[in-house]
Amino acid sequence: MTAPNTSETATTDHKSEMISVAAIEWAPFALQGTFFKPLHLDDASGRATFILKIPNGSQSEVHKHLASVEAYVIQGGFTYPGEGTVKQGDYVWEPGGVVHEPASEGEDDLILFVVAHGPVQGVTADGSPGGVIDNDVIYAFAKNANQHHHLRR
Repeated sequence: MTAPNTSETATTDHKSEMISVAAIEWAPFALQGTFFKPLHLDDASGRATFILKIPNGSQSEVHKHLASVEAYVIQGGFTYPGEGTVKQGDYVWEPGGVVHEPASEGEDDLILFVVAHGPVQGVTADGSPGGVIDNDVIYAFAKNANQHHHLRR
C-alpha cells in the first residue's frame, strides 16, 4: 500500500500551524491573578493548549478535571497536597475526575505548558459543582485581551 501524496490534497485545514509564542501577550485567566498565552483550541475534541503563569505562593481553587490534563513545568514548581511535588523540568498527568487544589511553591512564578483534554470545573465550598472552564471560556479570555487572532474558531 502506498501512502497518499498529501501535498496534492493539502488545504488550509491540513497545514501545520506555527505560532510565535513570544508575540502572544500574557492575558488574564480564569483564576484570580493567573495569566495565560492561548496556543490552540480544538473544538471537535474539547482540547486546549496554552502556557499558564501562576504567581509563586498561590493556592489554586478547588477544581475537578472533567477530562485529563497534561502539563510540563517550564519554571517554578507546585505541590499536590497528599500526592507530591513537581518542579521545573517535570511532567504531570492529571486524570479526568480528579479533584484537587494544587499550590505553587518556590521563588519563581510557576509557568506550565498545558494540554487540557477537556473542561475543568470549579468546586464550591460545600462540594457542589461550580463554573466550568471550557474552550468557549478560554476563547473569551483570549478575545478580551485581544490575544485571539491566531486561534481557529
